[in-house]
Amino acid sequence: MLRRIVTGIFPLLLTLSARSQQSPTGAALPGPEEFVNSIDTTIIPQNVKQYYLMTGADSCLFVKYNYADWIQYHLKEPLAINVLNELSQKVYLSRYPYIWHQPKLNKAVCINGKQADSLIRKGNVIFTASLPQFTDNGQYAVIDFNFHCGSLCGRGTTYVFRLTSTGEWRLIGQYVNWSS
Repeated sequence: MLRRIVTGIFPLLLTLSARSQQSPTGAALPGPEEFVNSIDTTIIPQNVKQYYLMTGADSCLFVKYNYADWIQYHLKEPLAINVLNELSQKVYLSRYPYIWHQPKLNKAVCINGKQADSLIRKGNVIFTASLPQFTDNGQYAVIDFNFHCGSLCGRGTTYVFRLTSTGEWRLIGQYVNWSS
């Protein structure tokens, strides 16, 4: 009986912890699906009406980074090291499982591993995404978005976004973590 209760409560707690919430400074943070919906046209080609997304969130690789490398090659606008450090720390502290909620995603079709294998064999591209992390003031976010198109085909990229005065997320940096 206790096992059923714990098994039923655990997914609920994960869902509640990742919903829209306020940062320690009181800034409203979007929920994970809300954030993905707001940036997917930046990352996914605009002519794609729907895309396949693995149901479980990946781990973000922005735990350790080279500041000089990011400043010189990967940022589109100046960004203080403390912002990157805060995002890196948030990623490090947030390594818990998350399941994407299909009804809240506009263009993504959530699939499991078996479905992904079948779709890749048919020539489809599969995406995976990490849980987005935000600075305490809600002005910056980091997320990994990866695509897989076969055993030796794909790319994984870390994206950094800034919230504009109009409430849109603007891509200000990206770094290719892996490619094959």
